[in-house]
Amino acid sequence: MSDELRESDNIDGKKASAGPFLLAVAIVALILGGIFVASWISPAEENVTESDRVSRSVTDYVDAENRDDAETIKTLTCASFNSSTGPLAGVDGTVEIKGVDKVEVNGDRARADVAITGGGAGDRVSTWALTRDGNRWVVCN
Repeated sequence: MSDELRESDNIDGKKASAGPFLLAVAIVALILGGIFVASWISPAEENVTESDRVSRSVTDYVDAENRDDAETIKTLTCASFNSSTGPLAGVDGTVEIKGVDKVEVNGDRARADVAITGGGAGDRVSTWALTRDGNRWVVCN
């Protein structure tokens, strides 16, 4: 037996058409084009809220404190920041953030309830103050 398609094997006598395949390719191209245009018009980095930025600053600050990274802490805090009265004053050891909630942004100032655990302080929630420094938020007293 031969694997070749013979004219006599085509019951209806119709020839194969590329139409359905071309239609499917066109639909996929339109979908991909739509995704490209949407990402070009509204990039993901522009979809970050001020609340997200505040949360990121809090997380970065806690990470720097856990590593005792003085240089990074300096870039993440206000110029007048005093660690002895800062949000992690009295905490000794590694701290884990359980949540950053109730972020309130008012112009260049923000407040957030930060839940932490560890560091000899157990579980606690405190309100942190932040200030906008250019396009980022820094932790203040």
